[in-house]
Amino acid sequence: MTQNKKRKAQPTPKSNLDDTSWSFGFKVAVFALALVAGKLNHYHVSSLFENDRHFSHLSNMEREMTFRTEMGMYYSYFKTLVRAQTLNEGLIKLYRNNMTEYPDTINTLKRFNLYPELLVGVLYRGLNNFGLLSETCWTVNRGQGLDPVQSCEGLKDPPHFYLAVVWLCAGLTVSLIFILGVYLSDSILGGVLSSACFFFNHGEATRVMWTPPLRESFAFPICLLQILAVTATLPNTRPGWKNILWIASSTSAFILSWQFAQFMLFTQISAVLGLYVLGTIHKDTISSISISLLIGLLHAVALMFGNEMLFCSWLFSALCSCLLLVLPLAPLLNKLNSVLRVITQGVLYLVFTIGLKMGLSKALMVQDDAHVFQILKSKFTDFKNFDTQLYTCAAEFNFLGWEMPWKITLTLLLPSALLAVSLVAGQLIRKALGGQAELVKKAIGEENSQEHDEERLDPGTIYTVLQTAAYAVLAVLIMRLKLFLTPHLCILTSLLASPRVGRLFRSKEVHRGVLVALLAAMAFQGTANITEQRKIMGEYSDPQLEEMFEWIIKNTAHHAVFAGPMPTMANLLLSTERNIVNHPHYEDVGSRERTKKVYSVYSRREAQDVFDILKDMKVDYLVLSRPWCLTVERAGCAMPDLWDLEEQENKSRPALCPILWKSARPFVKVFSNQEYQILQVSPRTIQLKQTNAKQR
Repeated sequence: MTQNKKRKAQPTPKSNLDDTSWSFGFKVAVFALALVAGKLNHYHVSSLFENDRHFSHLSNMEREMTFRTEMGMYYSYFKTLVRAQTLNEGLIKLYRNNMTEYPDTINTLKRFNLYPELLVGVLYRGLNNFGLLSETCWTVNRGQGLDPVQSCEGLKDPPHFYLAVVWLCAGLTVSLIFILGVYLSDSILGGVLSSACFFFNHGEATRVMWTPPLRESFAFPICLLQILAVTATLPNTRPGWKNILWIASSTSAFILSWQFAQFMLFTQISAVLGLYVLGTIHKDTISSISISLLIGLLHAVALMFGNEMLFCSWLFSALCSCLLLVLPLAPLLNKLNSVLRVITQGVLYLVFTIGLKMGLSKALMVQDDAHVFQILKSKFTDFKNFDTQLYTCAAEFNFLGWEMPWKITLTLLLPSALLAVSLVAGQLIRKALGGQAELVKKAIGEENSQEHDEERLDPGTIYTVLQTAAYAVLAVLIMRLKLFLTPHLCILTSLLASPRVGRLFRSKEVHRGVLVALLAAMAFQGTANITEQRKIMGEYSDPQLEEMFEWIIKNTAHHAVFAGPMPTMANLLLSTERNIVNHPHYEDVGSRERTKKVYSVYSRREAQDVFDILKDMKVDYLVLSRPWCLTVERAGCAMPDLWDLEEQENKSRPALCPILWKSARPFVKVFSNQEYQILQVSPRTIQLKQTNAKQR
């Protein structure tokens, strides 16, 4: 019997979202509770952010300064849209932007996944034009020798409006985790379990309350919606146009919101293909899902003005390989016996995906994601270079370590998720060992067949386990990606409430009692974690950075060009609206090369060499930061150490930046405080200042 015939013999499981599965009252209860869970997280993250920074009483410059590194760069484009005279003028500034990588003109919508800022900016302008936004302003006396500032609160204040949308997305995240929990377990208790786990492990599951403008703040709820769409489609042997539309549209939105989406979706199509290879889903199902993902990807490419990196992504290559295996090669592969077929399909998938990925990258000459290979190579070998060290020296790009697993063990999240995986694995093993018994039961009659179907695992359950496993691999390699893993572990615990997976007892009442007891045990450490978060109190203040920005605004031309540390450049672009040559978005190969040229100031080269490099880049001012400049010993991660990997011939020379901090020549020091210095580069500007001095 061929593989296709086996699949046709299987009964078609019903999706829990079908009208015949959930009653109207049950749906109302689920969505009402999802809204409550979302509202709780909305309040929790917004108040944590306010408690940490006292955001409501800061000036707008201080508020912008809190958006450090790439956060400031993303928010600057929202600011561009809302401050432009017309929406069309704002769009043109995004489409033809020469401030972010001066003197080059780039399309920021193509490069930076800025559609969240575009939509929020359009929404702000629309509501403001209709007079639906308001604000209240007052004067804040800051003390400590600082000037009083005006502070405004209300949705008419752009930072508050922007953050209001972020908090709504955070609320939607928990609502979707609740719905996914209910869907997988077919039980409201499963939704309660998954959302409660999210709150109990909040610090390991999200960082939106500390870094609101990052891409994941907008993209993660879309990611969960897309996962829900795929999970709901898996049981259907004949997915309809609604399934395809749901998956394609959510995939497009996800890719448009986050440059990392392609890697998550690559793991998704790999997991779905695994289900197909193991005979869990029908050929039409994986074909529909693959085509839906491809449609979503192509729409995203079009909306990002032909972004070449998406064409050369692992996702595009994996989708093409998957369709090749499922459609033209399927009749040939189905002639093989089961074990050989599984092995052959797995090997062909890897060969096709890797070969297509490499071929496309070489044909289109795209090297934007080459650093990803180098980072992975550096983790498993002694390979190191400037770019890999710049990443791996940051804790969030290091290996996961034991702190996070230990924390989620104390809340019983990890043991509960592992128990759920064990139950699913046990059921799969029993199914494999009882293959003949299954055929006998199917032959007995309709009643017994229905009883068997109740115990049959939904493909969405197995997919959830495989997806979580993929996230675990990513998180172990790069600690930052635990923000994918922890929420999915929370979703995985909902399986303990499933009648098909989690029932270890014959009595429903006993089963529910055990789950309630588990929740109570989780709450012991979970509530302590929440209490610890709520104790965080602070008030943002960085007078040194503010002083530098005020000096730049008052003493430099609007068209002046700056270079310096990536985090500072993002804030400088946002708060002073001056041109910059480098920024924190390090995924583009051209951006990496520009930043490396600027960072030659941290090398051991001659000062004149660095001066000439910056002069060729048309830089007017170089910003030096004390921690970046004066830290020369940091376990191989100080900036001079990174340059020693590239220029070993200079290792005996002293680092340049500490020398420039004391004596700026051939630069001219024009600003200095305890934390920052600004060195003038452009001879044209120096000559202009000298001429003005003579005239005075």
